[in-house]
Amino acid sequence: MTMTCPACGKVNAPASCDACERCGCDLGRLRAINACAGRRLAQAADRMRAREWRAALRHAEQSWRLRHSRNTARLAFLAAVASGAIRHAAVWLEHIESQDAG
Repeated sequence: MTMTCPACGKVNAPASCDACERCGCDLGRLRAINACAGRRLAQAADRMRAREWRAALRHAEQSWRLRHSRNTARLAFLAAVASGAIRHAAVWLEHIESQDAG
């Protein structure tokens, strides 16, 4: 996955080292945060397959706190609907729409 440097805005190649190709900004921590968000999203998907809706929603929410992604918002929406948290699902629908617009 490409990573945009928070300091200079350069989009860095996925295979680049832990420093921005343009300004040298340390991207290691940002990569670690993104990896953690990905693991949480995978855990949420596992909980969905196991039909553990509330656990899936909890993992998706944790992933969202680390990285706002369209897939995370969609999974959280589905988990909220499946668990009967309709008002909560409406909030996730707004997140999906904002990700689609962005």
